[in-house]
Amino acid sequence: MKTGVRRFAEEHKLLVGILLVSLLLRLVLLNAVPSYIFDESYYVPAAHSILANWTDPNPEHPPLVKLVLAGSIALGGDNPLTWRLPSVVAGLASIAFLYFIALLLSKEKRFATLCAAFLAFDPLHVLFSRAALLDIFMLAFALGGAYFILMRKWDWAGVFFGLGIASKWPALLPFLAVSAYLRMKKNIKARDAARVLIAAMAVYLLVSLPFILQNPSEWSLSQISSVEKMSTLPKMAQQSSTAVEWLYLQKPVWFLWSRINETMPPEVVWFAGLLGSTAALSLVAFGNPVFWIPGLLAVVWLALNRTKKMSDVRTFALLWFLCTYVPFLLLPRTNMFIYYMLLVLPAYALALSRFLTGKKYEKWYLVVLGVSVALLLPFVLGLPLPKFYFDALRPFLGDTITINFLV
Repeated sequence: MKTGVRRFAEEHKLLVGILLVSLLLRLVLLNAVPSYIFDESYYVPAAHSILANWTDPNPEHPPLVKLVLAGSIALGGDNPLTWRLPSVVAGLASIAFLYFIALLLSKEKRFATLCAAFLAFDPLHVLFSRAALLDIFMLAFALGGAYFILMRKWDWAGVFFGLGIASKWPALLPFLAVSAYLRMKKNIKARDAARVLIAAMAVYLLVSLPFILQNPSEWSLSQISSVEKMSTLPKMAQQSSTAVEWLYLQKPVWFLWSRINETMPPEVVWFAGLLGSTAALSLVAFGNPVFWIPGLLAVVWLALNRTKKMSDVRTFALLWFLCTYVPFLLLPRTNMFIYYMLLVLPAYALALSRFLTGKKYEKWYLVVLGVSVALLLPFVLGLPLPKFYFDALRPFLGDTITINFLV
């Protein structure tokens, strides 16, 4: 008699393959950068502070991810691997949830597999799955909430959306998308949506409870301050961009640009030695234009195409795109695209998979995409890169900051 795990692996073997390759990509050289990467400098110290005295020096963001990081550090010690391993798990979970959402909508494993692969191998998703940042948790819990609400498991949906909001507030946007979808399908009543939302708010408050009890007035002020921050127009930063610019990958964000040094793992130093003195390590938050641009065009195609074939996918993808992207067109605040486009990627994956499935040029596109993934992934995996490689692919990465290649 087959066990549940073995039966699952056989039934969804392509998903299992994608998850195994994704796990490898997210674990290789996970500790290549021994210091903080980008906003890890806020969240890891916040985790240390929580472990020391249950205070959060970064109250502008919800506390869940910082609590997760604190737990990981307490269990595994204070090192880059324990900071980043929870993000690896969240990244894999988001891939699996998108697969099962696509399967529910289409009833086609090939379609669902394609959706999962698009998300799994996008550089932005890979990078966020390898860093102790908030956004990958927001995405994973939001997709989990979307899956359970499609399954009409209202309480579980509320728990997952609550955990998403307790990671970062924009996780509420996918709730609006999937609720609107079910409302259009007449598969949800107002009381069901309210039940999900109440459960989500209860989870959010429960996660925040230690900080509420410690200083209720400070916690309340931090919530008000977060709302005000989203509705104000700050001074433009060098890597800020408008929501329109996000769509065509303007201003990728450079997390790191560093000379190889002795504090890095021996395998990094060894590999850099093979490349010579012009090798350097970079981490860049960017999207793959071979996926993002066709993904956007596929969303437009879905909006204009009224065919009834796979209409559930069409409706769901369009609502997801509208709810996760359009609100940022309306906000006066100018942000970096990395924080918000991660949440839009499921719409791209669903729309592009819908466009490609069954087309004769599907295989050719996947070959081109595979080549682009292989070429671009070194910029998010912490691999040392020689100057000629960097120069050749610089057009894909943007020129938002001036880089003098280290020699």
